[in-house]
Amino acid sequence: MNELPVLIEPYSQKKSRFKLRKILTFLVAILIGLSPALQTIAQGTTPFYWDFINVEIDVQKNGDMLVSETHKYVFTQPHTNQRYRYIPLDKVDKITDVTVWENQEQIPSQTGIKNNQIWIKWQHKLNAPEAHTFVLKYRVIGGLHINDSGEKVYWKAIFANRSAVIKNAKIIVRLPEVLSEKIQTYKSFGFPAKARKINSTTVEFVAKKAIPPQQEIEVMVLFPHNILDVSKPNWQRTQAISSIFSGLALLGSILNMYKVYFGIFLIILIIAICFPSNRRSRRGSGSYSRGSGGYGGGDYGGYGGGYGGGGYGGGDGGGYGGGDGGGGDGGGGGGGE
Repeated sequence: MNELPVLIEPYSQKKSRFKLRKILTFLVAILIGLSPALQTIAQGTTPFYWDFINVEIDVQKNGDMLVSETHKYVFTQPHTNQRYRYIPLDKVDKITDVTVWENQEQIPSQTGIKNNQIWIKWQHKLNAPEAHTFVLKYRVIGGLHINDSGEKVYWKAIFANRSAVIKNAKIIVRLPEVLSEKIQTYKSFGFPAKARKINSTTVEFVAKKAIPPQQEIEVMVLFPHNILDVSKPNWQRTQAISSIFSGLALLGSILNMYKVYFGIFLIILIIAICFPSNRRSRRGSGSYSRGSGGYGGGDYGGYGGGYGGGGYGGGDGGGYGGGDGGGGDGGGGGGGE
């Protein structure tokens, strides 16, 4: 009779575990179903989204880039009627000829520079829910990257600093006819995009799916050096000079480190010369005087021990930006709403 509870208890525990497993499975299924909504809440809800952003970059013979950005906003609920766009100036000499258009009519806009960025602001009528399409046009001077190995368009066409999703995005880069059949390579960085060559002077990049906030698309098109009548931009010259000074600073740090090691070596050498170590042993050198009460000891080992020094580690800070392999080196980007 005492064995009955022992037989029933495992069955009861097994049944409880089965129920618990069903409950956990049900909860996991609910969480999976709610994950898109939870992700939206985590990112913060916004009263609008971009149906699309299309960017066209027309490279001129003098190296300027005429950029046209078409933004279609879809407002789902009341929101402020002020829009803005800002673009970093660290990889360009300057941005000029800024205009904003709606329904093929130019509308008033304001521009300014703050924190090494140019900002563009404009206002419009808004009675949500409704959609508005704006076209931003501007000229980029000194935006090409000029190197002996080639010249390239390197531009963050879809900016990351925003709070709403972009459902569709397309970037087109057009080169002048003098560069026909001269495109060497083209690629995109950041959010996945499909790239294809449309004709001998035009490349198209299309986002593979909707682009969430804090994601960007950067495009690069490489063509031969010294075909366009363009010189290295001022920002690139300044960056090169800064790189030289950084290299000199790093070299100085390395030399200082070797000076420390050389000083430690000299100290060890001086100690070795001034305090030589006597390690010889004289076999049978000790003596015992019978009846004299004296005990003669042999030679004692000399003075030992060396002096060590620690090295000094570390170097100057990280290097400068990006490159073709990982992206992050182009101009453009910024944010908008």
